[in-house]
Amino acid sequence: MPELTPEQRELQAWAREFAERYVAPRALEIDADPESPLRDELIREGAKAGILGSSLPELLGGTAKSLLDGIIVTEEIAAACSGCAVLFGATGLGILPILLSGNFEAVTRLVLPLTQSWDGDDPKLAALAATEPSAGSDFINGSPHAEIRTRVEEKDGGWLINGRKVFISNGSLASLVTVFATHDTKGDIRSSMSCLAVPADTPGFSVGQVFEKMGQRACPAAELLFDDVWVPGENLLGEPGQGWMLNRSVMSTTRAPVGAIALGIARAAYEKALEYAEARVQGGKPIVGHQAVQLMLADMAIRVEAARGLVFRAGESIAAGRPALKLSSMAKTFASDAAVANATDAIQVLGGYGYMREYGVEKLLRDAKLTQIYEGTNQINRFEIMEQVALERA
Repeated sequence: MPELTPEQRELQAWAREFAERYVAPRALEIDADPESPLRDELIREGAKAGILGSSLPELLGGTAKSLLDGIIVTEEIAAACSGCAVLFGATGLGILPILLSGNFEAVTRLVLPLTQSWDGDDPKLAALAATEPSAGSDFINGSPHAEIRTRVEEKDGGWLINGRKVFISNGSLASLVTVFATHDTKGDIRSSMSCLAVPADTPGFSVGQVFEKMGQRACPAAELLFDDVWVPGENLLGEPGQGWMLNRSVMSTTRAPVGAIALGIARAAYEKALEYAEARVQGGKPIVGHQAVQLMLADMAIRVEAARGLVFRAGESIAAGRPALKLSSMAKTFASDAAVANATDAIQVLGGYGYMREYGVEKLLRDAKLTQIYEGTNQINRFEIMEQVALERA
């Protein structure tokens, strides 16, 4: 794995201890019942410990010295439960457009009250709302035909928002939502999109359906409704029409952490398979001694190390102030494919036990699949990688 500093190794050990003590023992129960009080307990514990702020700088109430610190923490939490990693990480995602917009007044007014709540018994969360019923990947890649229907218009010195968002991580829990909306539903979203910060107690804002998910069930995915939601002018993040470019900056920054979630799943699958193979005896010897199993485990180990190299390299680039969409997309795509492959192989190594819920291995496959879908499907990520390659060769 990439060489970590002594401080980063200490951070890694701290995050692993938290994950083993607080996350892993609750993972299966929260997966079975996402509304379990254990989820709220975990949020409070993660907020007070600093896990919730692991991607934010200390100046804003977080614990990170760089984004790479957040990636290190995310891998450890995801290895215990990737849904819990998203439960924590979605707040950083929701806050990120505010930070990247350069609107320092908005940071003081909107972000600090959230982070200051993390020491108390009612920690506040955030969410980012982009996906719509008929607009997902085409929104991300900037298609001029993207079916964006959430509309924003100027009114009374502020902004009026109407529309609907779906599959929003933390949407039903968030106190603050950053929402992408268009000034012209028939216009090119590359120039007609804006991003606005919406407090959840704003009149007209409501939570609709909370979807039943296949995996990563600890973090709710919700429908958000905007019915004549008015926010003041200063809640616009950046200039009107700059929303799509702001979203591109967000994606360049967040795909590496998503890769870290997938990396955690891939690592957990490999470790569980190896542990079982060393203990399970067939034909008079542990199955780890059988060549067929050795080949599977070797491939799993290769995927983990290769994924970690890409994810950490992308994180180091972002931490150095050089976020690269191509590298981040490569990290996210490779790591998520590795997670699905490793989870599938882990089930195969464990056989019948791997298929049973109580052993937690089938959960890894359900969780891994989502990493190939959010933050841009892997097909869209591959498209964007080649788009960047073409630009480099032009």
